[in-house]
Amino acid sequence: MTDETDTMRPTPNAQRPTPNAQRPTPNAQRPTPNAQRPTLFLRQNSDEIIHVALAVYDPSGTYSQNAGVVMTSIFENTHSKVTVHVLHDDTLTNDNRQKFIRTAEKYSQSVEFHDVSEYSKQLGKDIEKVSGNWTIGCCYRLAIPDIITSVNKIIYLDCDTIVNLDIKELWDIDLEGKSLAGVIDIACERIKLFSDWHVRIRFAGGRVDSYINSGVIVMNLAKFREHGKFFDVVFEWLMSHSHLPIFPDQDALNSIFLGDIKLLDGKFNKFYVPNVDQDISGCIAHTCGAKPWREFMNIPQHILYWDMYLRSAWGENVTPLELVRTLASISSSSQHYHQSARQCLKPVTKAILRKLSLPGFRHSVMMILRHMYYRLTHYVSKKPDSKS
Repeated sequence: MTDETDTMRPTPNAQRPTPNAQRPTPNAQRPTPNAQRPTLFLRQNSDEIIHVALAVYDPSGTYSQNAGVVMTSIFENTHSKVTVHVLHDDTLTNDNRQKFIRTAEKYSQSVEFHDVSEYSKQLGKDIEKVSGNWTIGCCYRLAIPDIITSVNKIIYLDCDTIVNLDIKELWDIDLEGKSLAGVIDIACERIKLFSDWHVRIRFAGGRVDSYINSGVIVMNLAKFREHGKFFDVVFEWLMSHSHLPIFPDQDALNSIFLGDIKLLDGKFNKFYVPNVDQDISGCIAHTCGAKPWREFMNIPQHILYWDMYLRSAWGENVTPLELVRTLASISSSSQHYHQSARQCLKPVTKAILRKLSLPGFRHSVMMILRHMYYRLTHYVSKKPDSKS
């Protein structure tokens, strides 16, 4: 195996510079000996390494694949040294761990594993009050400031994102002293006054005009740690707002860092929009609402996902026939696939009935009543006993 220093050594027949020839400056870029070879990047110091975090909660053993696809898409598009930090609990299998390692080794990059089981146990059953339809894994990102103490900045990515740009472009953005950076959630573009989203965000302590999606965020960890043990701060917030959050981690971050968030260009978190032809070149595609491992559609996000899958350790031994069978199975179970008109009519009828029932207004009223009840009971519990 040729080491990196030998790779950069000129051939014996190369013309030597004369003694008086001007020497290149130390920072001058050297030409590679073979234009077809991938560039080798040497680790120099931690300040030059891009740090990216992914969270894996994988009781079925299949979710790790999605994190592996995100990792592969980063390595495929980035020309800098990257360390991917995998946040996990005891649901991460040894087989999937080895696949993460092999994928990183394939691109001469690094991966580190961080067991967050302690934080998972701290949340316990209490997280069920606020997590709703989300798994406990959505809160693992909140442990990053406490568990990854060797760095002061990190990019966090959801596992339903696909990186289609050089991640250094996001890494190099000046946070201007802010604690957090992200893209405004696409739902905020259509939020109406007194809608359930509007009411929830305001009662949770956020603002619609600066409410970011937590699927792609840059975290200034030094600023996070000014709050003390950050996970405890967030846990206290979640328990005191258990009547409100729909997106526990996202609502907490937007509330705690209100006025301390830098807004990013939409290309760094480009959401999937149904029935719209989207160009996903030069962006980070977010497949929320159309996860490619649950349904397969002829859209660039899904095609890119399966391309990255085949380049990762999860797809390294997959035959074309196996891939076709996988995609056929996913397509047949998709909500968009119907074998008869009756199957198509049923979801359409349900959608119409939901619209007629004004769920947004109903949810808004219920949320206001819950919030009033919570504030009243909280006030009564805090009020000193007049007899004492």
